[in-house]
Amino acid sequence: MKKSFTIIELIFVIVIIGILAAVAIPRLFTGVSDAKIAKAKTQIATIRSGIASQYSKNILAGNSDTCPNTEGNDNNKLFEGVISGGITPNEGDVSWQLLNQSADEVQYKLTIDNNEANFTYELNASKDCPFKCVSSTGDLCNKLQ
Repeated sequence: MKKSFTIIELIFVIVIIGILAAVAIPRLFTGVSDAKIAKAKTQIATIRSGIASQYSKNILAGNSDTCPNTEGNDNNKLFEGVISGGITPNEGDVSWQLLNQSADEVQYKLTIDNNEANFTYELNASKDCPFKCVSSTGDLCNKLQ
């Protein structure tokens, strides 16, 4: 006599696997989205830290009224003036873009999963050179805080 599974046992196992997959797959996609937000938060913290570090160097050099320049000489990198190596614009799942650069402020756009957040870097030393999220779609600014 051969030992084998009955059709009822096989259907029962398939149903259990289906239930487990139905629970696990949505959590997997939520995890990917959360990872992108975490990556963006890390980049923003690194940018702010680089600005603060360069600003402190300016103060020690006697230029207390000068905010650091975020952009370096390489047009293929963003934030090269405050981050070693910079960030490649419009690349990957967390995408940065330089929108506008004037004497008073620099504007950037961050895109994550078709949600956009606009950042402004104010070149105002009396306010400690703030880099902040000013507007977003999909409540992205609140998620990045």
